[in-house]
Amino acid sequence: MNKNKQDLDQFGLPKPKPGLQDEWSQQHKLTKVLGRGGQGVVFRTTDPDLVVKCILKDNQVVTNTAEKEAYKKKLSKLSLYPINPEFNIAKPLFMLKDQAGYVMQMMQDMHPVQAILDYKIPKETQGKIPGWLNSELPIEISYPLAHYAKTGGAKQRLAILMQTATELSKLHSVGLLYGDISPENVFCSVDRQFNHVWFIDADNIRFDNPKRGSIVYTPGYGAPEVVTKQDGCRPQSDCYSFATLAFKMLTMVAPFDGEALNEEGGWDEGESTAEDKAQQGLLPFIDDLIDDSNRAKSGLPRELVLTPELKILFAKTFTEGRVNAWQRPTIHHWPEALAAAHDTMIACPGCNMSYYPADHQECPYCEQSVPGYFQLSSYQWQPNNPLQKSNWQSVHVAKDAPIIVPERVLQEFTADSHDQAVLELYQLEGDWFIRHLSDQHTISITDSQGVFKPLVGQWHVELEVLKQQGILLYVQSELPRVIELKWQGK
Repeated sequence: MNKNKQDLDQFGLPKPKPGLQDEWSQQHKLTKVLGRGGQGVVFRTTDPDLVVKCILKDNQVVTNTAEKEAYKKKLSKLSLYPINPEFNIAKPLFMLKDQAGYVMQMMQDMHPVQAILDYKIPKETQGKIPGWLNSELPIEISYPLAHYAKTGGAKQRLAILMQTATELSKLHSVGLLYGDISPENVFCSVDRQFNHVWFIDADNIRFDNPKRGSIVYTPGYGAPEVVTKQDGCRPQSDCYSFATLAFKMLTMVAPFDGEALNEEGGWDEGESTAEDKAQQGLLPFIDDLIDDSNRAKSGLPRELVLTPELKILFAKTFTEGRVNAWQRPTIHHWPEALAAAHDTMIACPGCNMSYYPADHQECPYCEQSVPGYFQLSSYQWQPNNPLQKSNWQSVHVAKDAPIIVPERVLQEFTADSHDQAVLELYQLEGDWFIRHLSDQHTISITDSQGVFKPLVGQWHVELEVLKQQGILLYVQSELPRVIELKWQGK
């Protein structure tokens, strides 16, 4: 049987002909399952701009009239919430007629984060494993690593997570919570030159309620208090779900997937399995500094993918915050920490894995030498004082495509504008130039004599000068910054 038909049969849905009808009598022909969250399933349609969300109950679509009306009433509240049009959330366009669900706009050239996490080891592996991986490694280890590199490595994952945390922080800033953070509900750009992120499931967005809220989560990503039904979804449970997703994406292992999961148990009726205990918050974090009873032998070495700041955020979420939701870092701590990690990491041109060049003389994965790269160091301007500790570091490997420098390198980090492009470094006939892209700041740059001149149009930068002493940019604002641009490596 055709797999698409199997997908539809599984949920009690009609075949692609005639499909589903919305409240305006438009027909939507379903093609395949796009993603599945804690409450329903999303289908692609023959219209590339539209997808359909169907609400499930007992793994079947909801067709009961009373339940459909209740769901419709719930979604109608979305229009009352302070959801800024600039928030990257796909909202309902039309309700379905005969099923509980709705039609929403599809983000072109995007796929669920689950597509990055998913891999299937092929039966024939010859030619599937790149040469930089040790041929003696078991296929169960080498293939996931090859997939990790193929899908952008840690730097691309940090970019996606940075934007995910940014969008979630915008939602939390207006008093709303999302309710079901999972790799099926977060969509990212297919083209890795971009790091756009959208949330596709608006069903459970609501204000935080001091009374018990809704119990909705995706297995493996729910906060312990939600899984055990001690509380409903809250901003704190959003933070836990996000941290779970982030840790799994970066380290290739879930935060509680350690040795304790291999222990026998759960055979007696009513006894929880180790997996149940993990979801209920009853097992220690695999990186717990005190309790090592649930250490993990799998996953990438943390120092290769996590900065000290990220390690602290994960530890606080999964140790103290595992039991006490109020001790978890808020979502507002995450965007800046993820962006800082992203900006100090480079992708190896040899194997496409990522690492922090400040900590390595060569790629820790394939042992290729660190390539030449531009380094921008941001300092707070203090007249008559030498430059102190850098506020921000950003590194960029020289390549054919233009290098874009974001707002966060030049100014204090803000969720609204940190990723806005402000400078461009590009090569033209072998020479390097820098160009100012934004009119939000007045920027000056040092000339060959070390004198600041306005950065207008394109400015030629000599690599020899960058290698020897670098050049400075002065950013005029309420909190002036000096940016040092240097060349590192060969």
